[in-house]
Amino acid sequence: MIRISLLDAYPTAPEHVARYSLDNYAAFLQSPIYRAAFLRSLRFATITTLLSLLLTYPLAYHIALKVPLERRAGRLLLLIAPFWTSEIVRIFAIILLLANRGAINMVLRRAGLIATPLPLLYNAFSVSFGMLYTMLLSMLLPLYAALDRLPRSLLDAGSDLGAGPWQRFLHLTLPLTAGGIVSGCVLVFLLSLGVFAEPMLLGGADTTLFAMTIGGMFADSAGRWPLGAAFSLILLLTALALSLALIALVRRRSAGLVA
Repeated sequence: MIRISLLDAYPTAPEHVARYSLDNYAAFLQSPIYRAAFLRSLRFATITTLLSLLLTYPLAYHIALKVPLERRAGRLLLLIAPFWTSEIVRIFAIILLLANRGAINMVLRRAGLIATPLPLLYNAFSVSFGMLYTMLLSMLLPLYAALDRLPRSLLDAGSDLGAGPWQRFLHLTLPLTAGGIVSGCVLVFLLSLGVFAEPMLLGGADTTLFAMTIGGMFADSAGRWPLGAAFSLILLLTALALSLALIALVRRRSAGLVA
């Protein structure tokens, strides 16, 4: 991919003499359309990661620490079962849920809360909703694994020493589950940066993400593979850099909480 990203054309005709340059990378910096799609992908991925963490941490905490051991497998099975179906099937289920004549608008209209359907589909909300639903399991399982391994004796010791529930959570539970938080956040962030089906099926003209832009370059009959390869590497390197920065930040903060 690095070699192709530096070429002026690929695939090339037999008589064509390959020319190497940085023009494909310069095209990203020169085009506001490409930069907008790239920044939009970063924004959607960040929002999805944060919302996934906020929504699933209490759920994972409840299952791992509050639900009796013999019932945990059943609770997890209920949460995992919908993800056994195809991603495309789940996306079409979201369309049926958010459409103008979908379940949400029908319930609201019958309840007399709205007179006209809410525009829930083919916009930023529907893309965010679809990405969040798709990524929840990727956040839930690392968090549950970290919370399930949490030493209960430390929590009991903190309680015996007079620490309240909030103090135990901030100074014990949260730092000791930092590994699960980092794993879940990095996994969701990386997957969110590369989503393709959700913006394509749930989004509109103003929700084109960078992965869709790259996919179009490889599917284009004009042969823009070098440009697509360059953009793929830009996305890959950005994702790796931000993931490493997130890991370092969470580890530093968790170390400070423990101290």
